[in-house]
Amino acid sequence: MLKSFYILFAVVFFLVNNSGAQDRGILALSGARFFQEGIGAKAIELKTDGSFLLSNKIPLAKEIEVRLQLPGGFTEERKTVFAAAEFEIVSLKAAILYKSPNLFKDNEVKGFPSGSLKELVVIVPLRADLIKADPGCIVKIRFYDLKSKNQLRIEFPVTIARPGESLQLSKTVNEVKTSVPLNAALVGVKIKAVNVTLDTSIRVNPKMAYASLDMTDIEGTTLGEVLSGKESYWVYDNDLNEVKTTDKQLKQVKGAMEDNFVDYLSKIPFRLKTVSGKKYFVRFRWESSDKRKVIDIVVSRS
Repeated sequence: MLKSFYILFAVVFFLVNNSGAQDRGILALSGARFFQEGIGAKAIELKTDGSFLLSNKIPLAKEIEVRLQLPGGFTEERKTVFAAAEFEIVSLKAAILYKSPNLFKDNEVKGFPSGSLKELVVIVPLRADLIKADPGCIVKIRFYDLKSKNQLRIEFPVTIARPGESLQLSKTVNEVKTSVPLNAALVGVKIKAVNVTLDTSIRVNPKMAYASLDMTDIEGTTLGEVLSGKESYWVYDNDLNEVKTTDKQLKQVKGAMEDNFVDYLSKIPFRLKTVSGKKYFVRFRWESSDKRKVIDIVVSRS
């Protein structure tokens, strides 16, 4: 086992109802994929040095914290649960660089008190001797129940940062209040509301359907900073495989030059209009030129 690998447990019991939770999706900021297959969590966090990761670009020798907040779905027997965690580092060519079948092996027989399910934390290092000269890897964590087939899988694609390249971190991340289900994270800014709709009326590319993200009253930035920032988007199918597209995002940005409130309308092409009955995940990301402010939103559309 990796000597610098370790696991932490918080010792307070919570019974979590995950029936309304999204069973799979893409995490904002990191771009990690998650699959809740019987085991769920209120939140999945990826951190390093105690701060939130704002991207998937990480230098070697750093430790990644994978945190499940309020996990549920483990079988309880006599106030004991039998949780396990599998860990893999996989190369970009799908070669397994390291694998541990159960990081909780010492507790396979006796289990854990049910009071340890407030938070599960797995901390893994990116070791140079494993990654070698590869430009990246995929970190895979599978939390699973030894008494059932329930599991939760997390797949985190990592790009190895160049020497001297700064790591994007933040102690705090703001959420978006909206009636529309979405996975969103804001750093350095706040948004009053995000309205998500489907737009099939765009004439620029009449074959495509667009996910329309209307972000109103963005606070903490300026029109000039938004216009000079960098925008990206990704589209994934229901199995969370990335769907490559060459079509461009359409946008409208409004705000006074001297005001710190900005409205941003982003329209992202994600499928042909003729396609129906399929679910897609659309991820939009904006970051300021100094990379200190970030808007990262993931929505599901069909």
